Amino acid sequence: MSILIVSDIHGAVGPAEFLARTVAERKPDLVLLLGDLLYHGPRNKLPGTYDAPETAKILSALPGPVASIRGNCDAEVDQLLLPWTFAENSYLDIDGQIFMAIHGHQLPHIGGAWKLSDNLNIIHGHTHLPVAENANGRHVWNPGSLGIPKGGFPPSFGWYDQGRFEVISQEGELIMSATLNA
Repeated sequence: MSILIVSDIHGAVGPAEFLARTVAERKPDLVLLLGDLLYHGPRNKLPGTYDAPETAKILSALPGPVASIRGNCDAEVDQLLLPWTFAENSYLDIDGQIFMAIHGHQLPHIGGAWKLSDNLNIIHGHTHLPVAENANGRHVWNPGSLGIPKGGFPPSFGWYDQGRFEVISQEGELIMSATLNA
């Protein structure tokens, strides 16, 4: 199973166009969008190519299947512009291991109030910082952000295929990786 994982586009047209090209080139089995797709949020500067309606048009044309998680900047009105409904979270069977896909603002290690099992595998966004961790049998993955990257990281996305999760820059450079069974 191959999965293209993206978070935090924040209404930026250029990153949405990049996503559409990447989906066409890589042809993943699933596109997983981890939230904050159209609105830039009150704490972020506007991305250089901010245009929420155009971004929605580009995202709406992505070939399926697409799974979309609600981010803390996603509003109900955003769903009027997109052909799918946001889930608050989703559980995915990825090659025999269960992952919870979530935006991330709810996670306790980020300051959220959700209480989660210590051994739950998680795929999240929200921080705009890439993560590829495997510790104590638990996997925590974050693709970083295509729209407003932080921490000195370049715009990035996640790619899962054949037991390996990679965070890849928009320029095609491997930033970090983790093996599913490690």
